[in-house]
Amino acid sequence: MQEQRVYLRIFAVAIAIGLDVLALSVAIGIKQPPWRTRLRLGGSFAVAEILMQLVGLALGTGFGRLTGEIATWTGLLVLAVIGVLILREGFSERDDDEKFNVNTPLGLLFASLSISLDSLGVGFALPAMRLPLAPLFGTVAVSTLCFTFVGLAFGATLGRAFEKNAERAAGLVLIAIAILFGFQKLRGA
Repeated sequence: MQEQRVYLRIFAVAIAIGLDVLALSVAIGIKQPPWRTRLRLGGSFAVAEILMQLVGLALGTGFGRLTGEIATWTGLLVLAVIGVLILREGFSERDDDEKFNVNTPLGLLFASLSISLDSLGVGFALPAMRLPLAPLFGTVAVSTLCFTFVGLAFGATLGRAFEKNAERAAGLVLIAIAILFGFQKLRGA
């Protein structure tokens, strides 16, 4: 029974971490990136999530609460900025005017950081959660890959169906998610 609860908590952490991965992947998928880019995104997102948890764990829990709060707010801000950039591209008349491009190292880093900063806070909480690290990291890696590929596929479907309006909607959704999570954080939820 105890072991089942541990795995349920691992699964809950992986799902919670994966929601922003899903949202960003839908927004990126609207541009219908090639498979090479999709694979690079999935791998980068999974590595970023795990690395941030390890960094949080290494920094320790004494300093962790403050830094975890800062990381959460920074992650929400970066997610909103990506939403603004995608929304701006949606209203741009020129298709070659790409301000946010995950095919560039800086764009990939920016996207990976935006979805992984919440994992820094998770890393700080790991000692208190008493979860086995190998199953946790394995589950987070697999769920992150799944959320990435599902989001990219759904975004590509939206992109084909709605073209420029889908890009605008994706930008608005990312901004709304960042604001919603911000309000939830302020309320203490």
